[in-house]
Amino acid sequence: MIGLASGRASFRLFLAAFRRYGNRRKYLGRARSMRNGIFWIVSVLALLWSLTGLYDLYMTLTLNQDYLAQFPPQMLSMIEAFPEWRRLLWTTSVFLGVIAAALLLLRRVMAERAFWATAVMMAIGFLGYDLPFADGITAYGTFGVVFSLILIAIQILLALYARWAARHGLLK
Repeated sequence: MIGLASGRASFRLFLAAFRRYGNRRKYLGRARSMRNGIFWIVSVLALLWSLTGLYDLYMTLTLNQDYLAQFPPQMLSMIEAFPEWRRLLWTTSVFLGVIAAALLLLRRVMAERAFWATAVMMAIGFLGYDLPFADGITAYGTFGVVFSLILIAIQILLALYARWAARHGLLK
């Protein structure tokens, strides 16, 4: 009798737990809201990150002396010697990065393509011109080379995140 009674009590506890936590719709709703929350955090951080790149571009191209004092002289001479196509590529990639982040914030599928285009333009500028032709290794230094590769990797990760968000219905 005691075993049967404790078995019924265990079954009742199981049913109560199932009623409380077993509702799959409620669980999916929580997962969806958590996914949406993470999406908004990533989107806002991506926009802030892109806006810092825009700030850097503005301060560098307007030759703000206080801002440029933090860079080594070799890098400043390399930037001053940029051909116009390289300066245009840099400007376009920065603005496209801001647009991509804004598209992600607006929940548009086009954000993925914009992030990929930004990453490709950054790679062309850095790997295709700065390092081999503009003596970028000495101008950037070890930290600058690693940081530039991290910038490209961040754009690739944002493109992959936009792809994931599109597949999970977070982008329109």
